Amino acid sequence: MTAGSLKLVTLIETHAEAIAEQWAKDVKKNARTPSYHNLSNETLTTMAVRFYDNFSQMFYTEKPAEISRPYFYQYAEEHFRHSIPLSEALYALILMRRHIWLYAEFQTIFISAVEQKQAVDSLVRTILMFDYAIIFITQRYEELLHGEVEKKMGRLRHIFAESTFSLFLRRQKYIIMPCLLILLMIITSYSHAVLKTDILFTHLYYIPIILSALWWKRVSIYLSIFLSLYLVISHLIFLSHIPIYVELVRCAIFIVISIVVTWLGRGLVAAEEILKRSLLKGER
Repeated sequence: MTAGSLKLVTLIETHAEAIAEQWAKDVKKNARTPSYHNLSNETLTTMAVRFYDNFSQMFYTEKPAEISRPYFYQYAEEHFRHSIPLSEALYALILMRRHIWLYAEFQTIFISAVEQKQAVDSLVRTILMFDYAIIFITQRYEELLHGEVEKKMGRLRHIFAESTFSLFLRRQKYIIMPCLLILLMIITSYSHAVLKTDILFTHLYYIPIILSALWWKRVSIYLSIFLSLYLVISHLIFLSHIPIYVELVRCAIFIVISIVVTWLGRGLVAAEEILKRSLLKGER
């Protein structure tokens, strides 16, 4: 290692906190790092000091990739915990490199022509380290993002997980659904024609509407329209003396519920497909 490189490393080790403080001030006001603005000076300075303290170890080694990987993974995890976007985390890293050279220029450690030539060697080595940093931080961020998505999808799968009973219902859906519809039509006609009431029984309409949305998605919308029409027609035939606006409101709710449940079901399927493609791409 050249004398110029040693000078640079010694400067960073000796003045790590001062360089870190300058970096912290920069990221707290820089327009490209808004996620850092609300972090405390102490938190930011600690981040940078940790980096500069590890600088010499990464700088001296003949295998910088192996030595630097654990640290840059830790850097990515820490920034991910603070909900800092990857683009900002990488730009903050670029600013760390910039402040090394700004401080070195301020201290005028490379004065002579020979030292300036050595400074070029130091610059090349530093750029190599930061290239590794960008690669490893990006890799770790992708892993963390995949893990976060998988965790959230796992919660959704748990919510929609099928029990033994729900699996039985799904297998028998072509028998259950016609039976439910016939039963509802009988109850509706009996309530309107015999009991002369439209209270309570309409809540049963939600059962086939929701089940059809889970089983057949868009079919639920057509089913809700069919049930709504049947309800209105039955009301007009048997309860013509009672205002129909209440039934119309119920019908509108049936259709809205079918649309919402269908949309949620399709969204879950789409999210799972996106997650699968993303994970497969990441494995490659």
